[in-house]
Amino acid sequence: MGHPFGGRSLRRLHPLPSDLRVHDHPVLDAALRDAGRSGAIVPLFVRDTDLEATGFAAPHRRAFLADCLADLDTALRERGGRLVIRSGAVVEEVCRVAAEAGARRVHIAAGVSRFSAHRERGLRRALERDGRELVVHEAVTTAVPPGWVTPSGGDHFAVFTPY
Repeated sequence: MGHPFGGRSLRRLHPLPSDLRVHDHPVLDAALRDAGRSGAIVPLFVRDTDLEATGFAAPHRRAFLADCLADLDTALRERGGRLVIRSGAVVEEVCRVAAEAGARRVHIAAGVSRFSAHRERGLRRALERDGRELVVHEAVTTAVPPGWVTPSGGDHFAVFTPY
């Protein structure tokens, strides 16, 4: 039986939690530069069963996501790659695919929510236990990292004028 990822020397994994594009994608570009000529990357999308259990995945949202994933896979195949899709707990699935692919580094975009920060901490711990590195790219889904812009007179902005 062949290697599940085509037998190439795969050293970088790139989970795509929400940024489903090929063009102008800072994390994907960084993972490709990191892999260099000697390796390849594995674009991964995990259908988060924990998140779906909250009722977040309404039927229209699921259909839209399926279309977006199909478009992304088509764009990756045109470039000689393919999208790997898994379902389950994100940390477990990312670690599983990293092990299957022999990935030493996992590149992700930093999240902005408490949920994504919790998931990132868990992913970092799990990957480090396996001898892998998590590379987090700040300010990919935002103009600046969270916390860089703060109000001078309180703990939150009361109006949107500063934006």
